[in-house]
Amino acid sequence: MVMRKLILLVLFLINYSGLNAQKTLVVEKIGTMTRYGFHLGDDVKIQTKTDRLILKSYIWELTDSSVTIGIHHTVPLTDVGAVYKYYHFPNLLTKFFFIAGGGYFVLDSFNNMINKEKIFNPQTFLISCGLVAVGCAIIPLHQKKCRIGIKWRLKVMDINLN
Repeated sequence: MVMRKLILLVLFLINYSGLNAQKTLVVEKIGTMTRYGFHLGDDVKIQTKTDRLILKSYIWELTDSSVTIGIHHTVPLTDVGAVYKYYHFPNLLTKFFFIAGGGYFVLDSFNNMINKEKIFNPQTFLISCGLVAVGCAIIPLHQKKCRIGIKWRLKVMDINLN
């Protein structure tokens, strides 16, 4: 009976040694469940308070009181003024609308050239410019600025957030 407990204890200790929590830079909105986590190696864009300097690179190192962006820029957590959260879907939509607008214009012009009609149709130009304009209108939605202070809080935790 004692041997079984000893073997079970050794197995638990072996499993526990493999479970190291990864340091995570957590940006959370105070009073809500909204949280964004950035791990080592993730791309991040931050703005400092003192110099208003925008640093955009990957997270090289996380400590309890500072974050290292790239290899050379170590920023204390108290000096971080804003963290930008990047969204991929609006970026894909922007690319889609740019390609759709340009592609429609090129295909219709090529079709008119083959059929020996007027190459540049004003209606085609309006539709393709409209698609490109929608793509341009989506550009500000690519990222969200989380200003650290009253609404947003920044901390380093030993958890895994997805």
